[in-house]
Amino acid sequence: MVLKQMRLSSGLSMKKAGDLMGKSDSYIAHLETGRMDIPKGDKLDRILAAYGGIKQKSFYERVRSFVERPNDITILRSLLERANPEQLERIAKFAEATLAGLI
Repeated sequence: MVLKQMRLSSGLSMKKAGDLMGKSDSYIAHLETGRMDIPKGDKLDRILAAYGGIKQKSFYERVRSFVERPNDITILRSLLERANPEQLERIAKFAEATLAGLI
């Protein structure tokens, strides 16, 4: 996920990132999802250069301190599971009004 965040903050699509490194977008996807190990040494330096130019030490510090934030759907599901019937009704009305552009 750290590589994906870095790529997105650099404004790169998977295709553009792959082009910068001479790799395919599927290579980028495999790195970002963990289906492929992050390379070491010069190969990692090429990725980091394309993703904003940070040094390996900084990259590994980001990896160590990374905490994945749940996505909004996961958060909403958790909240809905805890709500009582009255709260669910209010939430549903609020969501309908919001999606209809009334709020």
